[in-house]
Amino acid sequence: MSRPRSILAAALALIPLGSLAAFPTVAAASSHPRARHAVKRHVRAERRHARTERHTPEASRRATVPRHRIRGFRGLHRGAAPGLAAHGTAAASSRSADIAAALATPCQNTELTPTSRNIELIRAAVLCLINRERGQNGEAPLATSPQLQQAAEGHSNELVSADYFDHVSPSGVTPVDRIRATGFIPSENVGYVIGENLAWGTLNLATPQSIVSAWIASPGHLANILEADYAETGIGVTPAVPPSLSGGETGATYAQEFGVIIS
Repeated sequence: MSRPRSILAAALALIPLGSLAAFPTVAAASSHPRARHAVKRHVRAERRHARTERHTPEASRRATVPRHRIRGFRGLHRGAAPGLAAHGTAAASSRSADIAAALATPCQNTELTPTSRNIELIRAAVLCLINRERGQNGEAPLATSPQLQQAAEGHSNELVSADYFDHVSPSGVTPVDRIRATGFIPSENVGYVIGENLAWGTLNLATPQSIVSAWIASPGHLANILEADYAETGIGVTPAVPPSLSGGETGATYAQEFGVIIS
């Protein structure tokens, strides 16, 4: 019989446009209250899931075990002004209504295992879970951007086809490069804030609920999810894991892009 195992890894970097920084192995703590409390949960999750491989004498083979890893990235354009809160009674009322709607929306299909036939359902489940977490922390829901969707889908597919797991491709393409290539960043003269959360999971750790729960339990990834400036997102899901990491197990690779353009 198979026994579950999970490995949780996180990385976060705040970098200006045009520069690269090494991603630390431990995510920086966010100032958000929920992110601060997530540190202990993250440690507990590592201890709970860091199990050794076991052999099954009856089958005379190594047990198949689920595995899991995540990474996070944030980029800030030089001169971009933080704090894009809407002003005015009408805007505040609309924002409150949007938050209430997100909290009232039940998240469906959160325990589905991704396949080539249900990717749209998986994306919708991830977005619902992300917006519910934002709503519970007083942040407005994110809208889907076609450009960020293109970047996310392209990266999740490339992680599998090129067999790596990182924000920067083997050829040096960064999240900023990928998002800029889609046209989301219209010119060099605009400010923007972007972020990216990555994850892969095998077997029962590949579901939307498992992936989003791992992100929420990691301070750096939670900081992306709860960033007040972000307005749009795109979610890519590929129903496979980079071959060198999968151990031959089925699973899925996720990429979520976050962004906002500052005029």
